[in-house]
Amino acid sequence: MDLQQKQTALIVGGNGIIGRNLARYLESTGNWNIIVTSQSPLAYKTGATYVQLNLLDDQAVSQQAAALKNVTHVFFAAYIERKLLAEQTSYNLALIKNLMDGLEVVAPNLEHVTFIQGGKAYGAHLGLYKTPAKETDGRHMPPNFYYSQEDYLRAKSAGKKWSWTAVRPDIVMGFAIGNPMNLSNLIAVYASLCKELQVPFRFPGTPKAYQVLVNVTGVEVLSKSMEWAALNEKCHNEIFNVTNGDIFRWSQAWPKIAGFFDVEYAEPQTFSLAEYMADKKPLWDEMIEKYNLENNSIEKLVQWPFGDFIFNTEYDAFFDVNKARRFGFHEMHIDSIDYMLETFQSLKDARIIP
Repeated sequence: MDLQQKQTALIVGGNGIIGRNLARYLESTGNWNIIVTSQSPLAYKTGATYVQLNLLDDQAVSQQAAALKNVTHVFFAAYIERKLLAEQTSYNLALIKNLMDGLEVVAPNLEHVTFIQGGKAYGAHLGLYKTPAKETDGRHMPPNFYYSQEDYLRAKSAGKKWSWTAVRPDIVMGFAIGNPMNLSNLIAVYASLCKELQVPFRFPGTPKAYQVLVNVTGVEVLSKSMEWAALNEKCHNEIFNVTNGDIFRWSQAWPKIAGFFDVEYAEPQTFSLAEYMADKKPLWDEMIEKYNLENNSIEKLVQWPFGDFIFNTEYDAFFDVNKARRFGFHEMHIDSIDYMLETFQSLKDARIIP
């Protein structure tokens, strides 16, 4: 395809697990001019054009007008963590507002915005929510930055030539470094520590959480869904759940993970990862030297409280993905446990873990 005829993707949140893997996927298709943006320099090599943007600055886009003038499709996966919900909402709304207010001025050929939501749209962070979760389910009590971003895009795009689509993955898994809320890395580091310490690999959550039904979303299927949503007009101004397409219990996954890491398996024993892993930094540093691993600190790879939350969820937590299938997306047919093992192998191959 002629470069001039290609559509131009702007990936916002380029250092995140979603943005990083989307850039790799879109590059592999050969169908896009790709611009990747983030507040900090990219932590990986890419053939895409990098543009640094601090989207908390309402002038950031206008200052990069020349670099962004050809953008046709936005893929928004940026996020700023804040402890207070109201602050979390105001910061993340500012990101998308400053982006779109600027792009409307500098990118005359803008067609579409695909943006990421997730389980928090259903109240997953509150513990119990209706399952299987459907896109038509009612909202929980705000604030919720997903709601604010969605409401902004609905109002902003009304009567315009550009549209939006929200994609809702659940527990995104895949290869990424520097994204501590990454369950693949957390399980892999935990299993590696168990093996090094010669202690059994136990599920650290509650026995009830070990048996509930869950789902996850691999980065490859998520990337494909984002491109599909962007390019299919019938998907515009719609919301789609996207997962691997299956559901499983941690009790089914844990023995297989133990087998992959060749570590002894034992039954669950409830303990706080955040508390018991607090002293493991020196051991991990020793393992980096011992096994000639890439020099990634344990803090760069893992956020233990995230694991404590996931592994202590005592209610079924999974999405209904049939809407996306009805609209024509047929990539959600992955065995999630096998996918996790493949991801662990990629971490081994890259010398992230022993």
